[in-house]
Formats: sequence, C-alpha cells, structure tokens
Amino acid sequence: MRIFFILFVGIFLNAMSIVNITEVNGLRIKLDKPVQKGTSGVVLCPYQKEEIICANALSFGNYAKLYPYENLKNDAFALPLVYPKKGDKVIFGKNYSRIMIIAPNQIVYLKLKNRFKNFTVIPIDVFAAFLDNLPVKREFINFAKKMDIGLYIFALDKLYYVDAESFYVINSEDYNFPKKFKLPFFSSYNFDIKENNIINYYKKMLKGLND
Repeated sequence: MRIFFILFVGIFLNAMSIVNITEVNGLRIKLDKPVQKGTSGVVLCPYQKEEIICANALSFGNYAKLYPYENLKNDAFALPLVYPKKGDKVIFGKNYSRIMIIAPNQIVYLKLKNRFKNFTVIPIDVFAAFLDNLPVKREFINFAKKMDIGLYIFALDKLYYVDAESFYVINSEDYNFPKKFKLPFFSSYNFDIKENNIINYYKKMLKGLND
C-alpha cells in the first residue's frame, strides 16, 4: 500500500499534461491524446506574439468542453477577443501540486498533511474563515480559483482526489483513519452546525463516483 501511495503521489506531482487541439466544433474540442475525464485545464491562444489563457477546458477523454476563463475577471479591463483554434495548446492539471485537505478530525488532517508534504497544502483555516455554515460546492470552487488550488483531498469513507474546478473525482483509495467528524471539517474554528450524515453530504457534491 505504501509503494502504491508513493507512486500515486509521484504521478500527481507530475500530473500536468500539455496536449494540442486537433479540431474545434463550437464549444467542443478534440485532443491529440487522451486526458483523464474530469481533469480541468486552460487553453493557450497566441496573441501579439505571446500566449494568453483564452478559455477553460474540461476533459472527457479524447475530447474536452470549453467554458469561459474567469479566474482573472476584472470589469475594469477589456479582455482581448481570442478564441481557441486547431493547433492551440491545452494545459491540464497545472495546479495539482496545490491542494487542500478536507478531513474529519485533527488526527486525519495531520497524517494526510505529512503524506503530502511535497505538495503545497493550503491551510484549511483560510477557507474556514469565510464560512458561516456548511460549505456548498460553489464556495469550494470559487475558493480554489482565488487560491490556485488544483486538488481537494476529501477524507470521507475513502480518500477522494477531486479536481478543484470541475469537482470530478479523478481517483480514490481506501483508508483506515478514525472517521469521527468535527463539523463541517477539521479546522481551528468552531461552527454551530448539525448534519446527520456529513459523508453523504459531501459525496453528493462529487461528480463521477458512479462512472
């Protein structure tokens, strides 16, 4: 199991994948090589002898769907009108070394933080400071955009590795840590929250569990 985990971490540390667009059909693009379903990415378009991010992409294997890139949205500045085309590059998983851990208690949190010591772990208290109640999926996604988080690690009935933008589960593994939950997750903040089944609450957010 330890060997598997070391290999798994190694894969994610080098998870960034650069592929080329071979065809554009509206908001759907074909890729020159397959990328794991649920992996999010950005499209680089040539602009004035440079490359700029012109769209986000979500992989479905040999193709991806496009949607607007809004991470740097600022109404005070006009953005150049550049559209993805054949031959443009797509970078998938570029921030997968930046993670945040959603753990049930301090024991699990510290053990996982140690396991991912070669990653940049965003402190959970930074997220907790913005919450008043149970976090919803949109809050997770918006926070990830602000902090350039690539992966959420959810310690539930299993460990779920979740693309922070698409919220697809891109991998999972069994684990046997204590699962008693501090709601809504371990942090130094205390919330007055009542939830009968927090594991199911989070699992309902995650995409791709039954694929």
